[in-house]
Amino acid sequence: MTRAPARGSAVAEALVAMGLVAMACAALASTGGLAVRSLALARDTATAVSLATGELEALRSGPRASGNDRQVAVDGTAFDRRWAVAGGRGLATRLDVDVRWPGHRVALRTAVLP
Repeated sequence: MTRAPARGSAVAEALVAMGLVAMACAALASTGGLAVRSLALARDTATAVSLATGELEALRSGPRASGNDRQVAVDGTAFDRRWAVAGGRGLATRLDVDVRWPGHRVALRTAVLP
């Protein structure tokens, strides 16, 4: 004898399947958001390192004086850059560059001989 399938079991299975799909979509959405934030931080860090390296190279090759400026990236992120020159007069000159943007900081330091 064969039994007829119980009535309403298809509805229950469909509800369970929809719940599993909803949980999978929520997990994918949160992972996507994390990836976007991580990529933005990587982009901003690369920009800050580039700004700091560029200023160090300018200080090595040109006039050496302390100062600061503000650079704004295409996406609107503002980078505050400060550089300081210490030493000299026959001794090694220390060059410091500090780049800050909201919640983060990159600092580079080097020394150059006269």
